[in-house]
Amino acid sequence: MTERSAERTYGSLPPDEALALLGNEVRAKILHTLSEARGGRGPPPVLPFSELRERTDGSVESSRFNYHLQQLVGTFVERVDPRAEAGADDAQPVSEMAATDEEGFRLRPEGTTMVRTIRAWSVAGEATVEPFDLEQSCHHCGGSIRAQYRNAIFAIQCADCEYLYDYNLTPPGILNGPDDRLLERVAAYNRQQRFAFAQGTCPLCGGGVDAEFLEPETTGYPRGDLRSTIVRRGCSHCGNKDTLTTGEFLLGESEVIAFCRRRGLDLMDTPIWEVEFAATDRRTTVEATDPWRVTTAVELDGEALECTVDETLEVVDRERY
Repeated sequence: MTERSAERTYGSLPPDEALALLGNEVRAKILHTLSEARGGRGPPPVLPFSELRERTDGSVESSRFNYHLQQLVGTFVERVDPRAEAGADDAQPVSEMAATDEEGFRLRPEGTTMVRTIRAWSVAGEATVEPFDLEQSCHHCGGSIRAQYRNAIFAIQCADCEYLYDYNLTPPGILNGPDDRLLERVAAYNRQQRFAFAQGTCPLCGGGVDAEFLEPETTGYPRGDLRSTIVRRGCSHCGNKDTLTTGEFLLGESEVIAFCRRRGLDLMDTPIWEVEFAATDRRTTVEATDPWRVTTAVELDGEALECTVDETLEVVDRERY
Protein backbone atom coordinates (compact mmCIF):
# COMPACT_ATOMS: atom_id res chain seq x y z
CA MET A 1 0.00 0.00 0.00
CA THR A 2 1.41 3.39 -0.96
CA GLU A 3 1.68 6.25 1.49
CA ARG A 4 -0.89 8.28 -0.41
CA SER A 5 -3.44 5.45 -0.57
CA ALA A 6 -3.09 5.05 3.22
CA GLU A 7 -4.08 8.66 3.89
CA ARG A 8 -7.22 9.31 5.92
CA THR A 9 -9.31 12.39 6.60
CA TYR A 10 -10.14 13.44 10.14
CA GLY A 11 -13.26 11.37 9.60
CA SER A 12 -11.05 8.29 9.04
CA LEU A 13 -11.98 7.92 5.38
CA PRO A 14 -9.72 7.72 2.34
CA PRO A 15 -9.85 11.06 0.47
CA ASP A 16 -11.70 9.57 -2.54
CA GLU A 17 -14.42 8.11 -0.30
CA ALA A 18 -14.81 11.42 1.52
CA LEU A 19 -15.31 13.21 -1.80
CA ALA A 20 -17.80 10.56 -2.91
CA LEU A 21 -20.02 11.49 0.05
CA LEU A 22 -20.75 14.83 -1.63
CA GLY A 23 -22.22 13.26 -4.75
CA ASN A 24 -25.80 13.97 -3.71
CA GLU A 25 -27.86 17.14 -3.93
CA VAL A 26 -29.36 16.85 -0.43
CA ARG A 27 -25.93 16.40 1.17
CA ALA A 28 -24.49 19.35 -0.73
CA LYS A 29 -27.41 21.51 0.40
CA ILE A 30 -26.91 20.45 4.03
CA LEU A 31 -23.32 21.69 3.96
CA HIS A 32 -24.41 24.93 2.33
CA THR A 33 -27.16 25.45 4.91
CA LEU A 34 -24.85 24.91 7.87
CA SER A 35 -22.35 27.32 6.33
CA GLU A 36 -25.03 29.95 5.66
CA ALA A 37 -26.21 29.69 9.27
CA ARG A 38 -22.78 30.83 10.40
CA GLY A 39 -22.96 33.99 8.34
CA GLY A 40 -19.19 34.40 8.38
CA ARG A 41 -19.13 35.27 12.07
CA GLY A 42 -18.49 33.38 15.25
CA PRO A 43 -18.06 29.62 15.70
CA PRO A 44 -20.05 27.13 13.58
CA PRO A 45 -23.64 27.23 14.92
CA VAL A 46 -25.48 24.13 16.05
CA LEU A 47 -28.82 23.55 14.27
CA PRO A 48 -31.42 21.10 15.58
CA PHE A 49 -32.49 18.41 13.13
CA SER A 50 -35.91 19.92 12.37
CA GLU A 51 -34.48 23.41 11.80
CA LEU A 52 -31.68 22.07 9.62
CA ARG A 53 -34.16 20.09 7.51
CA GLU A 54 -36.51 23.06 7.14
CA ARG A 55 -33.72 25.46 6.16
CA THR A 56 -32.30 22.95 3.69
CA ASP A 57 -35.42 21.57 2.03
CA GLY A 58 -38.54 20.91 4.07
CA SER A 59 -40.06 18.91 1.21
CA VAL A 60 -37.53 16.11 1.68
CA GLU A 61 -39.00 13.26 3.71
CA SER A 62 -37.61 13.20 7.26
CA SER A 63 -36.21 9.66 7.06
CA ARG A 64 -34.55 10.36 3.70
CA PHE A 65 -33.09 13.63 4.95
CA ASN A 66 -31.79 11.90 8.07
CA TYR A 67 -30.13 9.20 5.97
CA HIS A 68 -28.18 11.72 3.91
CA LEU A 69 -27.31 13.75 7.00
CA GLN A 70 -25.88 10.66 8.69
CA GLN A 71 -23.64 10.02 5.68
CA LEU A 72 -21.98 13.37 6.36
CA VAL A 73 -21.68 12.94 10.12
CA GLY A 74 -18.15 12.17 11.24
CA THR A 75 -16.51 13.52 8.09
CA PHE A 76 -18.03 16.87 7.15
CA VAL A 77 -20.64 17.34 9.90
CA GLU A 78 -20.50 16.90 13.67
CA ARG A 79 -23.32 15.71 15.95
CA VAL A 80 -23.62 17.77 19.12
CA ASP A 81 -25.59 17.34 22.35
CA PRO A 82 -26.01 20.94 23.58
CA ARG A 83 -26.51 19.74 27.14
CA ALA A 84 -23.19 17.93 27.10
CA GLU A 85 -21.46 21.04 25.80
CA ALA A 86 -23.04 23.02 28.63
CA GLY A 87 -21.78 20.45 31.16
CA ALA A 88 -25.20 19.07 32.13
CA ASP A 89 -25.06 16.00 34.39
CA ASP A 90 -28.02 14.34 32.68
CA ALA A 91 -26.60 14.57 29.17
CA GLN A 92 -27.05 11.33 27.24
CA PRO A 93 -24.74 9.79 24.63
CA VAL A 94 -25.72 10.89 21.12
CA SER A 95 -27.43 8.15 19.14
CA GLU A 96 -25.52 6.86 16.14
CA MET A 97 -28.41 7.00 13.71
CA ALA A 98 -31.65 8.55 14.99
CA ALA A 99 -31.53 12.34 14.93
CA THR A 100 -33.65 14.23 17.47
CA ASP A 101 -34.18 17.85 18.39
CA GLU A 102 -32.33 17.25 21.65
CA GLU A 103 -29.15 17.33 19.63
CA GLY A 104 -27.85 19.45 16.82
CA PHE A 105 -25.46 19.48 13.91
CA ARG A 106 -22.65 21.76 12.85
CA LEU A 107 -19.84 21.79 10.31
CA ARG A 108 -16.58 20.04 11.07
CA PRO A 109 -13.37 21.73 9.84
CA GLU A 110 -13.45 19.57 6.68
CA GLY A 111 -16.98 20.74 5.91
CA THR A 112 -16.09 24.36 6.50
CA THR A 113 -13.05 24.06 4.23
CA MET A 114 -15.05 22.35 1.49
CA VAL A 115 -17.75 25.03 1.44
CA ARG A 116 -15.22 27.85 1.59
CA THR A 117 -13.32 26.37 -1.35
CA ILE A 118 -16.46 26.24 -3.48
CA ARG A 119 -17.36 29.80 -2.53
CA ALA A 120 -13.85 31.06 -3.25
CA TRP A 121 -14.18 29.76 -6.79
CA SER A 122 -17.68 31.21 -7.30
CA VAL A 123 -18.60 34.68 -8.46
CA ALA A 124 -21.71 36.41 -9.76
CA GLY A 125 -21.52 37.41 -13.41
CA GLU A 126 -18.66 37.02 -15.84
CA ALA A 127 -15.40 36.01 -14.16
CA THR A 128 -13.19 38.06 -16.47
CA VAL A 129 -11.45 41.41 -16.37
CA GLU A 130 -10.60 43.00 -19.69
CA PRO A 131 -7.00 44.17 -20.15
CA PHE A 132 -6.13 47.48 -18.49
CA ASP A 133 -2.88 49.39 -18.04
CA LEU A 134 -1.11 49.77 -14.71
CA GLU A 135 0.40 53.05 -13.54
CA GLN A 136 3.84 51.52 -13.86
CA SER A 137 6.42 51.15 -16.62
CA CYS A 138 8.16 47.91 -17.51
CA HIS A 139 11.43 47.42 -15.62
CA HIS A 140 12.99 46.07 -18.83
CA CYS A 141 11.83 48.26 -21.70
CA GLY A 142 9.86 51.10 -20.13
CA GLY A 143 6.70 50.02 -21.93
CA SER A 144 3.16 49.66 -20.63
CA ILE A 145 2.37 46.93 -18.11
CA ARG A 146 -1.08 45.47 -18.63
CA ALA A 147 -3.26 43.29 -16.37
CA GLN A 148 -6.16 40.99 -17.17
CA TYR A 149 -8.12 38.15 -15.58
CA ARG A 150 -9.35 35.22 -17.65
CA ASN A 151 -9.79 31.46 -17.15
CA ALA A 152 -8.94 31.79 -13.43
CA ILE A 153 -5.53 33.31 -14.27
CA PHE A 154 -4.58 36.84 -13.28
CA ALA A 155 -1.80 37.89 -15.63
CA ILE A 156 0.37 41.00 -15.54
CA GLN A 157 2.54 41.44 -18.62
CA CYS A 158 4.38 44.11 -20.57
CA ALA A 159 2.40 44.96 -23.69
CA ASP A 160 5.60 45.86 -25.54
CA CYS A 161 8.38 43.38 -24.72
CA GLU A 162 5.93 40.71 -23.43
CA TYR A 163 7.87 40.10 -20.22
CA LEU A 164 5.52 38.27 -17.86
CA TYR A 165 5.43 39.78 -14.37
CA ASP A 166 2.74 37.58 -12.91
CA TYR A 167 0.70 34.60 -14.06
CA ASN A 168 -1.11 33.25 -11.04
CA LEU A 169 -4.01 30.85 -10.53
CA THR A 170 -6.40 33.17 -8.71
CA PRO A 171 -9.93 32.33 -7.47
CA PRO A 172 -12.68 34.53 -8.95
CA GLY A 173 -13.59 35.54 -5.41
CA ILE A 174 -10.86 38.14 -5.94
CA LEU A 175 -13.45 40.04 -7.99
CA ASN A 176 -15.76 40.43 -4.98
CA GLY A 177 -15.03 43.93 -3.81
CA PRO A 178 -14.62 47.51 -5.05
CA ASP A 179 -13.19 47.66 -8.57
CA ASP A 180 -10.77 50.43 -7.62
CA ARG A 181 -9.09 48.10 -5.10
CA LEU A 182 -8.84 45.06 -7.35
CA LEU A 183 -5.07 45.33 -7.78
CA GLU A 184 -4.63 45.68 -4.01
CA ARG A 185 -6.49 42.40 -3.48
CA VAL A 186 -4.55 40.65 -6.24
CA ALA A 187 -1.24 41.91 -4.82
CA ALA A 188 -2.16 40.81 -1.29
CA TYR A 189 -3.31 37.37 -2.45
CA ASN A 190 -0.21 36.78 -4.57
CA ARG A 191 2.10 38.06 -1.84
CA GLN A 192 0.58 35.66 0.70
CA GLN A 193 0.99 32.73 -1.69
CA ARG A 194 4.57 33.58 -2.67
CA PHE A 195 5.70 34.38 0.88
CA ALA A 196 4.49 30.99 2.10
CA PHE A 197 6.27 29.16 -0.73
CA ALA A 198 9.39 31.27 -0.19
CA GLN A 199 9.47 30.25 3.46
CA GLY A 200 9.07 26.57 2.61
CA THR A 201 5.40 26.09 3.48
CA CYS A 202 2.54 25.16 1.17
CA PRO A 203 -0.09 27.95 1.39
CA LEU A 204 -2.86 25.45 0.67
CA CYS A 205 -2.24 22.58 3.09
CA GLY A 206 0.60 23.81 5.29
CA GLY A 207 2.93 21.00 4.25
CA GLY A 208 6.62 21.37 3.55
CA VAL A 209 7.66 22.01 -0.05
CA ASP A 210 10.61 20.89 -2.13
CA ALA A 211 12.70 23.19 -4.30
CA GLU A 212 14.75 23.12 -7.46
CA PHE A 213 16.28 25.57 -9.89
CA LEU A 214 15.08 25.41 -13.49
CA GLU A 215 16.42 26.80 -16.73
CA PRO A 216 13.98 29.54 -17.87
CA GLU A 217 13.49 28.04 -21.34
CA THR A 218 12.06 24.84 -19.80
CA THR A 219 9.20 26.63 -18.02
CA GLY A 220 7.20 27.99 -20.95
CA TYR A 221 7.44 31.57 -19.67
CA PRO A 222 7.59 34.14 -22.49
CA ARG A 223 10.85 36.06 -22.86
CA GLY A 224 12.94 33.46 -21.12
CA ASP A 225 15.93 35.40 -22.41
CA LEU A 226 15.16 38.02 -19.77
CA ARG A 227 15.35 35.49 -16.93
CA SER A 228 18.40 33.99 -15.26
CA THR A 229 16.68 31.08 -13.53
CA ILE A 230 13.38 29.97 -12.02
CA VAL A 231 12.83 28.44 -8.58
CA ARG A 232 10.14 25.75 -8.58
CA ARG A 233 8.57 24.90 -5.24
CA GLY A 234 6.06 22.07 -4.92
CA CYS A 235 4.11 20.23 -2.23
CA SER A 236 4.16 16.45 -2.44
CA HIS A 237 1.16 16.17 -0.11
CA CYS A 238 -1.52 18.19 -1.95
CA GLY A 239 0.24 18.79 -5.29
CA ASN A 240 0.22 22.58 -5.02
CA LYS A 241 3.16 24.25 -6.77
CA ASP A 242 4.47 27.60 -7.91
CA THR A 243 7.51 29.15 -9.53
CA LEU A 244 9.43 32.10 -8.15
CA THR A 245 12.35 34.28 -9.10
CA THR A 246 15.29 34.12 -6.74
CA GLY A 247 14.35 37.65 -5.67
CA GLU A 248 10.83 36.50 -4.77
CA PHE A 249 12.33 33.77 -2.60
CA LEU A 250 14.33 36.45 -0.76
CA LEU A 251 11.16 38.41 0.07
CA GLY A 252 10.83 36.21 3.13
CA GLU A 253 14.35 36.90 4.40
CA SER A 254 14.27 39.01 7.57
CA GLU A 255 17.49 40.84 6.68
CA VAL A 256 16.12 41.78 3.25
CA ILE A 257 12.83 42.93 4.79
CA ALA A 258 14.67 45.11 7.32
CA PHE A 259 17.11 46.49 4.71
CA CYS A 260 14.23 47.60 2.47
CA ARG A 261 12.09 48.98 5.29
CA ARG A 262 14.89 51.20 6.57
CA ARG A 263 15.06 52.69 3.08
CA GLY A 264 11.33 53.30 2.68
CA LEU A 265 10.27 50.13 0.85
CA ASP A 266 7.73 48.04 2.75
CA LEU A 267 7.81 44.56 1.21
CA MET A 268 4.72 43.61 3.23
CA ASP A 269 2.60 46.20 1.45
CA THR A 270 4.14 46.62 -2.02
CA PRO A 271 2.94 44.62 -5.05
CA ILE A 272 5.65 42.20 -6.08
CA TRP A 273 5.57 43.42 -9.68
CA GLU A 274 6.73 46.85 -8.43
CA VAL A 275 9.80 45.42 -6.67
CA GLU A 276 12.49 45.18 -9.35
CA PHE A 277 14.80 42.63 -7.65
CA ALA A 278 11.81 40.30 -7.10
CA ALA A 279 9.82 40.91 -10.28
CA THR A 280 12.80 40.50 -12.62
CA ASP A 281 16.25 38.96 -12.73
CA ARG A 282 17.93 42.26 -13.58
CA ARG A 283 19.77 42.10 -10.24
CA THR A 284 20.33 38.34 -10.28
CA THR A 285 23.45 36.49 -11.41
CA VAL A 286 23.88 32.74 -11.78
CA GLU A 287 27.33 32.03 -10.36
CA ALA A 288 27.22 28.27 -11.02
CA THR A 289 24.75 25.55 -12.02
CA ASP A 290 26.43 22.34 -10.79
CA PRO A 291 25.68 22.80 -7.97
CA TRP A 292 23.52 25.90 -8.26
CA ARG A 293 24.73 29.13 -6.73
CA VAL A 294 22.71 32.27 -7.46
CA THR A 295 23.23 35.85 -6.25
CA THR A 296 20.64 38.63 -6.11
CA ALA A 297 21.44 42.24 -5.24
CA VAL A 298 18.85 44.39 -3.44
CA GLU A 299 19.77 47.98 -4.35
CA LEU A 300 18.17 51.03 -2.73
CA ASP A 301 19.35 54.60 -2.13
CA GLY A 302 22.84 53.88 -3.39
CA GLU A 303 23.36 50.92 -1.05
CA ALA A 304 23.08 47.21 -1.74
CA LEU A 305 22.52 43.97 0.10
CA GLU A 306 23.75 41.03 -1.93
CA CYS A 307 22.42 37.57 -1.03
CA THR A 308 23.72 34.30 -2.43
CA VAL A 309 21.69 31.08 -2.23
CA ASP A 310 22.77 27.52 -2.93
CA GLU A 311 20.83 24.70 -4.62
CA THR A 312 18.86 24.03 -1.39
CA LEU A 313 17.78 27.70 -1.33
CA GLU A 314 19.78 28.37 1.80
CA VAL A 315 21.29 31.86 1.97
CA VAL A 316 24.97 31.03 2.20
CA ASP A 317 26.46 34.51 1.83
CA ARG A 318 25.43 38.11 2.49
CA GLU A 319 27.40 41.19 1.55
CA ARG A 320 26.69 44.91 1.86
CA TYR A 321 28.30 47.63 -0.20
